[in-house]
Amino acid sequence: MFGPKNAALIFSIFLVAHFAVGAEFRPGEVIVKYRDGFFRTRAAANKLYDAIGVKNVRRYSGLMKGYEHLVLEQNVDVQNAIASLKKDRTVEYAQPNYILHVLPILKSDNRELNFNPTRACWIPGIPVPPGCDDGDSSQPSSSTTRPTLKDAPSDITPAVNDPDADKSYGLKKVSAVEAWKTWRGNKNFVVADIDTGIDYNHEDLAFNVWRNPHPDATNKDVVGFDFVHNDGLPFDDNEHGTHTAGTIGAVGGNGIGTSGVAQRISLMALKFITSQGDGTTADAIRAIDYAVQHGAKVLSNSWGGPGDSDNQALKDAIDRAKGQDVLFVAAAGNDGTDNDSAPSFPAAFDEDNIISVAATDQSDSLAYFSNYGKTTTHVAAPGVDVYSTLPGNKYGNLSGTSMACPHVAGAAALLWSRHPSWNYKQVKALLLKTVDPIGSLDGKVSTGGRINVLKALKAADEL
Repeated sequence: MFGPKNAALIFSIFLVAHFAVGAEFRPGEVIVKYRDGFFRTRAAANKLYDAIGVKNVRRYSGLMKGYEHLVLEQNVDVQNAIASLKKDRTVEYAQPNYILHVLPILKSDNRELNFNPTRACWIPGIPVPPGCDDGDSSQPSSSTTRPTLKDAPSDITPAVNDPDADKSYGLKKVSAVEAWKTWRGNKNFVVADIDTGIDYNHEDLAFNVWRNPHPDATNKDVVGFDFVHNDGLPFDDNEHGTHTAGTIGAVGGNGIGTSGVAQRISLMALKFITSQGDGTTADAIRAIDYAVQHGAKVLSNSWGGPGDSDNQALKDAIDRAKGQDVLFVAAAGNDGTDNDSAPSFPAAFDEDNIISVAATDQSDSLAYFSNYGKTTTHVAAPGVDVYSTLPGNKYGNLSGTSMACPHVAGAAALLWSRHPSWNYKQVKALLLKTVDPIGSLDGKVSTGGRINVLKALKAADEL
């Protein structure tokens, strides 16, 4: 019988479910940053863990020294745990382990790709949202067998025209085709594609895939790292990461497929997003710090979403990258909204090593789905019906600011590899100074223009 107690229970479930959707964090997990200079004994740490109800602890080192990822005992409330942690004098801050998403991507027929075929139920045993799965959401899922890494192919010399390069119209829009007459890039320059992974054996990517000069003997992180499965096989079980990687640096002049903006580059594959299109902040910051520690100078980030402005751990990771002279290129988002008033993160974080990228179409109009922002979004690049690589030696068209972002990451790599003694401020400043003014972007992005890598190279050579 439906009585007051049942009504109260259902109402409580609604509130919790609504809160979970709005906040989008991993239940039972907390990220903690401890204050610098405070020494904690093991006994004091264990006392704190016991008081809060901590089941597992992942401690970090290197750039992330002073951070911990806590997994709480079942039924321990995240917000209560955070409140308790903040009372401890050794804690600088504590926050939920926020969920981050591959930005919604459109196929060429404007259908959204289904990157979330099955989501975990908000509350165990309650089928909300419809079609949810009560499986262990903390475990990675993959419908694709991850192949072993093949040997890198040899370079093609002399260069041979790529038969499908004309399908990648964005290359001409950003003047990459003309720029290659001056500079094609350099394999010593490393770009990290932080995403769903890369098909590292793809015929049009393999030569440009990064090879770690000092791979870990246990993890065998030869081409990057998979933070979902915690191993050295960051294979793309989605489509997203391979597509963005191809726009950055598909091998140019190898007589196969298409080309990236940078024809010669090293693509570091860092997977923190699952096949369903979701990843956690804890894994995102691990990926960012891995990239920085292993020599990447440009990070391409086609993920995020609205809200989570208090995701201090993510902001701090971007700030640490800045401290190591690293450029963070981010997709502005696909909500069709103004990031100045309704920000999408990480693109809208106030860090001067970020370049936030909106999307334009073939006619140079701002894409209908693209976020924008006169102060928070810097530049635009082609992001509608973009042709690039897909897993399994395939190619295809996708749309989104996710597709615009790697055009700029590739342009930054082409410019910076030409002038390796520069710093991120010089690279960013020149890329933004040399845009093509576009009427549809006036008042929508801070530069009012679309990226032009040829102009940037010419201006740099004249300095």
